[in-house]
Amino acid sequence: MKFTTLYVTLLRTVSTKARLAGFVGVAAFQLVAASLLSSRGLRSPEWAAAGFVDVFGLSLVVPLAALVFGTASLGDPIEDGTYVYLWLRPIRRWMLTVTAFAVTLTLVVPLAVVPTVAAGLVVSPTGDLFTGAALATVVAALGYSAFFVLLGQVTQRSLIWGIAYLLILEQFVARGGSGLGALAVHSHAVSILAWSVDREMTTAYYGPRSAMAGAAVLTALFLAVSARRQSRMNVN
Repeated sequence: MKFTTLYVTLLRTVSTKARLAGFVGVAAFQLVAASLLSSRGLRSPEWAAAGFVDVFGLSLVVPLAALVFGTASLGDPIEDGTYVYLWLRPIRRWMLTVTAFAVTLTLVVPLAVVPTVAAGLVVSPTGDLFTGAALATVVAALGYSAFFVLLGQVTQRSLIWGIAYLLILEQFVARGGSGLGALAVHSHAVSILAWSVDREMTTAYYGPRSAMAGAAVLTALFLAVSARRQSRMNVN
C-alpha cells in the first residue's frame, strides 16, 4: 500500500461530516468574537490580539482539533476493527504513524490554525502579530497532533484522557516553572507568541529558538514512541 492510498483511506475515516461541521462552526464563532473584540476601542490592540490567540487558539481550538482528529486517525480503525487490514498490509509500521500525523495536520491547519491566525489579525493586523501567531499555532499543531496520534493508539478512552492531559499538564503543571513547562507543548508555543509582541504571558518561559527547539524535540519524541509502538503491536 502506497503512502497516498493509506493517506486517503485514513483521511476519509477521520473527516466525518459532524467533525468538519463542528470545527467550521467554531472557526466562524472565533472570527465573530475577534470582530466584536476589535470594535471595543482597545488601548493596545496587538497585546489584546496576542491574548485572544493564546486563550482561544493555543489553549482551546488548536489542541481540541488535534485531539479530535489525532486520536481518531488511528483510534477509529483500532476501535472498529478495520485497523487489522491496514496493519497487515506490506508496509513499514512507522508509515502508519507518519500518515496519521499527516492526516491530522491536513485537518488541523485549515480548521484551527488558519482561523486562529485570521482572528488575531482581525483584532490587530500587524506583521509582528501575524508572525508570532502563525509560528505559535503551527508549533502547537505539530506537537499536539503528534501526541494525540500516539494517545489514540494507547487507549480507547483517548478523548477523556486527552482532555485530562490538556487540563492537568498543559494548563496546570506547566505553571510550575520552566522545568515543568518544558514538558508542555503550550509553553513552547506561547513563548513564541509572547516574543513576537514583546509581552509577558503565562508559561512563556523561553526565547524563540529554545521554544522551537523544545517543541521539535517533543514532536519527534511523540512520533518516535508511536512508531516504535506500531512495530510491537499485536492485532487480534
